[in-house]
Amino acid sequence: MHHRVAVLKNQYNNCPNLILSFPRCGRTWMKHLFGHYIAKQWNVEFSKWVDRPRPGIPQILFRHDFMSMTGHIPWEEYFQIQNSKGFYFQEEMKKQNIIYLVRDPIDVLFSYWPYLQSIPYKNFTCPQHTDIVDFANNKEWGLDIIINFMNMQLDHMELHQGKKLFVKYEALKKEDAIWQKLINFIFKDCDEDSLKYAKAQTTWEKMQQKNNKQTPDELKFYRRGGSNYITELPESQQDILLNWPGLQDLNKRINEN
Repeated sequence: MHHRVAVLKNQYNNCPNLILSFPRCGRTWMKHLFGHYIAKQWNVEFSKWVDRPRPGIPQILFRHDFMSMTGHIPWEEYFQIQNSKGFYFQEEMKKQNIIYLVRDPIDVLFSYWPYLQSIPYKNFTCPQHTDIVDFANNKEWGLDIIINFMNMQLDHMELHQGKKLFVKYEALKKEDAIWQKLINFIFKDCDEDSLKYAKAQTTWEKMQQKNNKQTPDELKFYRRGGSNYITELPESQQDILLNWPGLQDLNKRINEN
């Protein structure tokens, strides 16, 4: 077993709470908010590493399943896993409380494209693409991969017998009640003052400041502050993406939850 796989298996087995998402769906934002909530509520130092054990504080694991292996295992093995019909760690997930975090698939693609092309992994650099439609056609990182992953999320959620919660990134930006629901899911009882503090510490402006102080412009993690493809892509490109095979069926499944 590859070392990275062994590490991930151990984390799944030892952490009761899991947030499962595709990259660029708001995972880092949520991780920081939970970290600040814990810091305020338990009067401890802030840490984004909320999966690490601390006495009396719930552990929370944030993972992309096989996407968390990116750059750690041989690429042939990685893409074989990526093209499978189920999650790699689904056996380990059976006993976990799971939050399924999703985002509009085209917005994920729109965010993922500059991120992959500007932040090379240890042994991989995403090929340069002429436009977002060109990137959407990438067989290893494009829109088909996003659609496949999110369908697996929904399949897994339907079968999961444990505690579970479905959350849309777009709702996190608009509805305070969703954050309260998330806090209650993980921590049992939401402390309003701690949540208010955590939200104030994780505005887009503050997240950008913290991450980008010493980061070159081309490598910035927070790039647009959650803007979406509708305001920035030409209608001709939007039409192509909106009519992508399988996308309408996926969006219907997402909207039914």
